[in-house]
This record gives sequence, C-alpha cells and structure tokens, in this order.
Amino acid sequence: MKKLILLLCLFPILSLAQIHRCVTDSLHRYKLDTDLNYKANFLQTEKSFQLQNLLKSATNDTVYTIPVVVHVIYHTDNIAVENISDEQIQSQLDVLNEDYNTNNENIIDVPAIWQPLVRNSKIKFVLANTDTNGNYTTGITRTATKITNAFSIFDNRIYSKVDGGEDAWNSNFYLNIWVCELENNILGFAAFPGTISNSDGVVINYKAFGRFKNTNAPYNYGRTATHEVGHWLNLLHIWGDDNGACSNDDAISDTPKQANSNTRCPSFPKTDACTDTAPGIMYMNYMDYTDDHCMMFFTNRQVERMKLALATVRHSLVASNGLASPNINQTDISIDSIENPVKYSANRCFQPKVKIRNNGNTTQSNIVFNYAVSAGISKNLIWKDSILSGETKWVDLDEIGGDLGSNLFEVRIKNTDYNQVNNYKSASFRINNTSNFNCDVLSSISIYPNPITTNNSLTIDAKYSESQKATIKIFSNDGRMVYSNEFKFNPQDKLQISNLNLSAGIYQLEFNGEINHDVKKFVVVNK
Repeated sequence: MKKLILLLCLFPILSLAQIHRCVTDSLHRYKLDTDLNYKANFLQTEKSFQLQNLLKSATNDTVYTIPVVVHVIYHTDNIAVENISDEQIQSQLDVLNEDYNTNNENIIDVPAIWQPLVRNSKIKFVLANTDTNGNYTTGITRTATKITNAFSIFDNRIYSKVDGGEDAWNSNFYLNIWVCELENNILGFAAFPGTISNSDGVVINYKAFGRFKNTNAPYNYGRTATHEVGHWLNLLHIWGDDNGACSNDDAISDTPKQANSNTRCPSFPKTDACTDTAPGIMYMNYMDYTDDHCMMFFTNRQVERMKLALATVRHSLVASNGLASPNINQTDISIDSIENPVKYSANRCFQPKVKIRNNGNTTQSNIVFNYAVSAGISKNLIWKDSILSGETKWVDLDEIGGDLGSNLFEVRIKNTDYNQVNNYKSASFRINNTSNFNCDVLSSISIYPNPITTNNSLTIDAKYSESQKATIKIFSNDGRMVYSNEFKFNPQDKLQISNLNLSAGIYQLEFNGEINHDVKKFVVVNK
C-alpha cells in the first residue's frame, strides 16, 4: 500500500453552512504513531529547519522557479465540466504567481499595521516544458477515469494510472498537482515536504481550481491552490491546529496566536481567546480558511520557512530539467508575461503590454491578440512585427478600459499553433481613479455627431489605409448587442447608419475588420 502523507483542508463547496474541520493535526499524529518512515523523515526535516546556517541560505533573495505538472482526472460522464480547460489551468498558475510575488490586487487591503510584514517570496510557478523523458510537454496530463465515485482523501487510485488516476512525475523535479472530483465538499490537500511518497504534491477539487471559470464562489479566486502549495512548502495552518488551546502555533514568529480557523470575511480587527487585543488575529493570511477574496499575503517568516524548504528538503527542484527550452520544429508562440496592467492602474483607461516568446523554429509575424477586461467586450489587434525563433518581444496592445475596483485582464493569441496552453494569460488589477473615462485615444475611427439624438443616425469615419470587409456591432452599456451588420470599407470611407432606434444611454461600437479592429464609445441623448 502506498504511503499517504497529507495535510487536509476541508471546506464547503456546495453549502456554506456545511463547514468541515481540517484534520491535519489528527492525521499527522496518526502517521507519527504508525509510520516509522514518516516519523523519521518528518523529524529529520524539522531538525534541518532549526539549523541557522541553513536558515541564512534560505532567506536570501534567490528566485526559485518551480516546474509544475497538472494531472486532470475526469469522470467520463461529466467530461464537459471536470476536464477543465487549458485556460482555466493557466489561470491557476497566474494566481499562484500573483499571490507568491505580491502582485495580487487585494494586497492593498492588508491592514496598515501588518503591511511591513508582507513579503514577496520570489517563488514562481511555470508549467513544465520538458517531461521526465526529456520530451516536449505542455505540463498537463488528462486522464478519463472509469471510476464512478468522487475520490476520498485516502484513495490511492488518484496517484495510479493503472487504477484510474495518474502517476506522479518525479516529485524531486516537479510539483505535481492532481485536479479531480473530491468527496464531501473537500477543496484540497497536500503533502509535507520530506516525505517519501508517490503522492507527493497537491490535490485540488476541480470546482476550486483556477480563477472564476467553472469554479464555485466564494472559492473562485484560485486561493485553494495558494493555500495547499503553502503546505507543500512546509507552512502550517496559522492557528496551529490545537483546538483553541493556544498552546501550539504555526512555528512562525510574526503571525499572532490564533484559537481556530476563520471562514467568510471577518471585519478587522478581530480578536479571539488566543489574541484578545488589537490588531488581533491575522485572518487574511493565506494559511487561514477565509473566503478566497479575503486572503491577501504571506509574512516575512512564512516566506523564510518556504524558502528554507526549497533550500533543503526540496532543493532538487533547482536542478530540474522541467523548464529546459525544448527544440520545437513547429509553430509555437507563447505569452510569457503581462507587464501592464499588474496589480494597480491609476486610470480607467490604459494600454496593455505583454511579453511574447517564439518557441518554434521559424520567424513569425501577423500575430492576432484578443483581449478583454472582466469579461467585457473584447478587442483584437494584429501585430505585424516579426519575432525570430527563440526571441522574446514586448507587444503594446491598443488602449482598453475597465471599471473602478477589482478587474481581470485576459489576453489570448488566436493564431493556431502547436501548443495552445501557453496562448493565454490573465492578471488581476484594481482601478483607483475615475479620470480618462473615454478609452479612445488610440482609435482610428470616429463617430459623429457624438452625442447623437434618439433619431439615431450616425456616421462612421474609418481612417484606414486598406480595403476590407468589416462587421459593425453596437453594444449597450449593459453588454447587450443591439446592432450588427457587415460592410465593405475602402480607405477613408464614411459610413452612415440610420434608424438605429436606440434609447438614451452610453453605447460602444466595435469595428471587426479583416485587417483592423477598433472600439469607439458614443452617447445617445433625448431630442
């Protein structure tokens, strides 16, 4: 029987009233009492963590990049839901990288008294490029299982391909994440570092994996994985799993003692029996149980403990070939990162900027980008510059806008190539300013008159140099399409559209041409 060393985190998914306790402490003590190998490995790991010379090597500013492989296990009768998309998987990697590098937009909400404790771990997570045999990989495996029931926390079939799950890739060199259906509304669990087990990694319920798409509120920001990967890097629950006794803690000196876990979103400050004075307990820490959008940060000492794990018991990850650049004899353009927007935007309108890489063996040009903010109306841009094989370049996209508060920027490469997984990227950010509302600074079309009256006749002046067919779509302020038609545009054409029958309000006109793509706002007023 395979050894199973787990940190369990039981959360409700379908019913917020059905709160499950985490059984980390009881299972951990059980394994210490019954599994000699587990006990020896655990004690050795903890001994290493006490050595100050190792601590010094772990608390520097080293950037650790961890190769990740995601094993999707889905029931054949629920393939459309459980076999989650490439974009959903990539969105989870985006969340991990934001949270572990203080690029999450809600980091600004950390109470002022604890802001000095916030630390960028400089730990990065990337889907593996190379598998255990040295072959090119997307970093994702997909397994259709004939197992009909949801998996339990003790079900070793998750980690066995012959039994209906998927074998781990060498855990010395990869972070294995299994995504599947878990019973009893369990969101996820993880393995301690230093254990010898084919289940070394993290298991996440598909309902809580990724950001927004197909996930269940209030666990739809991808923070289950942030929490579980923290366990995988040797972080304990912030309250110490001592049933409110206030005798244990999380072995972290800069987190206050805490009686028990928190759910939902408490109000700051919150005190309890273990810390009864302000600022109280640190319920917004990633290692508590609050709702996803209320989790915000790791502390200095938590980062030290994680980096110590990477400098000692998980040090072999540094030597992994999982991120080696493979030789791809096909077309593969990837979105490497988003430079803007990240975390904050001063204005409602901004110019996105992304970094792309040519992983293939031929020069590429005419790359088509599709992008949107918070699932709003998307824009397209054809980038006509060229990018050589192995080269990286920054691409400035046309201006786009969002709403005050929290937003999600998503960008896709629409060209067909060998690896579609790396054609998507997302970034959470917050808009703090109402200025520069009209996001049309870079537009190549104009609409007049603007505003127009409710007789609804407008003229579109397209300042393009090439003839093309284009579909004109008009959307109301609530996102409804109220007009669509196709036209042939020649250079400098002016198109008049009459009898639109639009009520007063703000509208957005989208020009979707064979070559050019643009968006323009206009206003309809009463006569």
